[in-house]
Formats: sequence, structure tokens, C-alpha cells
Amino acid sequence: MKMLQQLSEKFADLSKREKWLITLCGTVGIFFVVLTLLIDPVMNTLSAKERQLQSTKLSSQQLQGQILTITAQLRKDPNKELNLEYDRLMDESMALSEELASKVDGLVTPDKMAELLEQVLISGNKLQLQSLASLPAEPIQSSEASAISGYYVHPVKIALKGKYFDVVEYLTALESLPVKYYWRSFHYSVEEYPQAQLEFEVYTIGGRKEFIGG
Repeated sequence: MKMLQQLSEKFADLSKREKWLITLCGTVGIFFVVLTLLIDPVMNTLSAKERQLQSTKLSSQQLQGQILTITAQLRKDPNKELNLEYDRLMDESMALSEELASKVDGLVTPDKMAELLEQVLISGNKLQLQSLASLPAEPIQSSEASAISGYYVHPVKIALKGKYFDVVEYLTALESLPVKYYWRSFHYSVEEYPQAQLEFEVYTIGGRKEFIGG
């Protein structure tokens, strides 16, 4: 208690400018502690999901590339061994396609992605929407391989403005949704405390290149 009293007396003796600087430093320190405790776990979970999808996509790309190579060879000089290898790769590709299809089944549909982000935002009614746009679809693999796999990435970009804890609440609400999607980019910056700017891209996967929906 005596030490606390001494600290209080020393703080009282400080000038207004010194008191303001100490208070500002304390606020910034608390902000970064909260940032580490709340945002970092969310981002680690998102990174793990992204790595899992990238691994599946890479395996699919490798198999599709082998199939395309063998298909070209079959046209030139077909033989029994090549046919057997081709059949084996086709079986593997079919199994991988089924695995990818099961992942896609759990994702939000492309036509609902932007609407979903906006609905969660409206339900919170705390953040200010700066922009929300569905970006052009991208092939999940090379153009020729995508024609075989039949899947395309459908990204959505959103920009928001608001207070830190409102941002955390919004991200938590998105993560708790029953439908799934993937994160591509995330940028958070403080413009003028306590107002901050949040920009991120999420995407889902669909079986059509063109956008279907409102």
C-alpha cells in the first residue's frame, strides 16, 4: 500500500503532458496484449486450414499433370504398360476428386459468399462497411487441368472500419458459422485510435467458372 501511495504521489506530481504520455503508452501496451491474445489464435486456425487446402490442391495438380502427360504419350505410342499406369493414375485422380468434392460440399456456395459476409456484418451493426465485391473466378489449377477437375476459386474482398473489439466480434462470428470458406489475405491497421481499418479476402470453391446468383 505504501508503494502504491508513493507511485500515486509521483504520478500526481507529473505534468499534464507526462501524464498523457504515460496513459497513452499504457493503452497501447494493453492493446497489443489483447491483440496477441485474441487475433493470433484466430489467424493460426485460419493458416492451418489454408495449408490443408493448399496440400490437397497441390496433390491434385500433380496428378492432373501426370494424366495430361500420359494422355499425350498414349496418342503417340500406346502400349500395355502405359495403359496400366494411366488407369492407375485415373483411379487415384478419381479418389482425389472425390476427396476434393467432399470438401467443396461443406463450403458456402459462391453466390452466397458476399451475402453471408454482409449478413454477419448487419447482425453486429457496429462496423462500417467500406466496400464489398465479388472478384473474378480463378481456376483452381492450370486452365487445361481445371477443365478436368471442374473447380474454380471464387474470391470476395471486403473492407471495414470500426473499433478493435468490434472487429474481433465480427471475426469470431464469421468463424462460428456452420458453413465453411477459406481465407486468402488479412490486413488490419489503426488509422486514428480507436478507429481501425480491416481489409481481407475470403474465397470458396465452385464447379462453375461464371458467377451464379444475385
